[in-house]
Amino acid sequence: TMHSKLIDTIADFIPLDSSDIDLVQSLFKCQKVSKGVSLIETGQHSDRAFFINEGYLKYSKIIESGEELIIHLYTPLHFATSLNSFFLGQKSEEDLHTITDCDLLCITHSDLEYLYSTSPKWQSFGRKLMESFLIEKEERIIDQLSLTAQMRYSKLLKCYPEIIQNVPVKYIASYIGIQPESLSRIRKKN
Repeated sequence: TMHSKLIDTIADFIPLDSSDIDLVQSLFKCQKVSKGVSLIETGQHSDRAFFINEGYLKYSKIIESGEELIIHLYTPLHFATSLNSFFLGQKSEEDLHTITDCDLLCITHSDLEYLYSTSPKWQSFGRKLMESFLIEKEERIIDQLSLTAQMRYSKLLKCYPEIIQNVPVKYIASYIGIQPESLSRIRKKN
């Protein structure tokens, strides 16, 4: 089913029974989105979070120079949202766009809160998911500070080998914090 990848991902965090699976299927709505579509825009409130069944998303910000800064590249089987907007109800300061055609499952903040309220098990899922987000964010900060661009690129390819076929080089360069020309040189060496 459309929800099977999501259910497998959740099952990595908590055990699921058939009523849990029914709940997931009723609360997460399927959404097929073409490439180049904005899911969340700067200045908008967004109460939606997405699970990526298939496809790639970019989370970015336009900086003062007018250049687009890629904050995060989201790959299949990951959750994506504007954290400030989703959890705090603030206007998003970033954009979330599809890079490829995407197959998404979407949940609203109120439906997620409802899911958490149904049992301690779901609260545990929420906590474990947030812990995994935090660990990932910390690792990204440490990598940016301690690894060379070449090492960051190699690590990205090792974790997500198919990213290079799906995400334009300019986005990958911005994500690892270098100019596209520098990334072209690194790719020639690899």
